[in-house]
Amino acid sequence: MHVVLTGPESTGKTTLALQLQAHYDAILVPEYARIYLNEHGPAYEHHDLKAIAFGQFSSQLSAMQSRNELIISDTCLLTIEIWEAWKYRTADPFIQEWQALQQVDYYLLCKNDLAWEADPLREHPDALDQLFQIYEQKIKESGIPYSIIHGQDTARFNKAKEQIERLKKERAKS
Repeated sequence: MHVVLTGPESTGKTTLALQLQAHYDAILVPEYARIYLNEHGPAYEHHDLKAIAFGQFSSQLSAMQSRNELIISDTCLLTIEIWEAWKYRTADPFIQEWQALQQVDYYLLCKNDLAWEADPLREHPDALDQLFQIYEQKIKESGIPYSIIHGQDTARFNKAKEQIERLKKERAKS
């Protein structure tokens, strides 16, 4: 089962992904954009998005080959697709194609109800509501089931855990 945490920046995705990974002893697929930008510097150009998308896609594929019961991804290509459209007003057909090929079973869409945390890799603190709406619309269009995760600290973790437990029960029935 592949569960992806997604949503606008500074919505607690990484913290929640780490908590879920530890709780379930799941495989964690980190946000490749952070790895890439920490290696190459925070300034990036449009062409860098394809390299980031490829790294994220490759990491997810590698995790899927592990046959672990649960894979938690701290973001996915949906984020890169949205970011490209937001920042560059364009859509790379390769990124869209890879996005369509991802094997995502469930999205945990993180609500922007946490305090903004400054980070050199974050760019749009004033656009979180608008970006959240775009994420939700794109997920709805994908047809992949999702839940909105909101609340603070333990409440946020418990809501995510509740959704994963529900998914596990549904899978056990089928």
